[in-house]
Amino acid sequence: MTLSLVFRIQAVMFAIFGFGMLLAPGAMMSSFMPDVVENAVAESIMQGMSLMVLAMSYISWQMPNWAADNIKTVGMFFAIVHVAWIVLTIFQMTSGAFPSDTANLVGNIGPDVVLAILFFWKSRADA
Repeated sequence: MTLSLVFRIQAVMFAIFGFGMLLAPGAMMSSFMPDVVENAVAESIMQGMSLMVLAMSYISWQMPNWAADNIKTVGMFFAIVHVAWIVLTIFQMTSGAFPSDTANLVGNIGPDVVLAILFFWKSRADA
């Protein structure tokens, strides 16, 4: 597995979530937070955020081409970003904003843990 492949895996995950947020915002909200009351404002905000997630997908896909020799630096940055998302999600779960059930632990924290490890590992390889 190469660092470029890790970027592509991240891009696919961002795309899945981004298109889900764009096309079915209510379903995306209720899948992570069943107690959330769907309303037009929340769905519109979710759709707006989907464009940022889709942009991150494109950036992640292109990053191996754009960064070239500096790819390990960018990979380490994304490792730190995923750790920050893990810390934020744990805080949100402990404060009661998100339920700390298995679905959120696996579906919300799981991908970030895997991607953080892969980015740290592959960014440090041959360093």
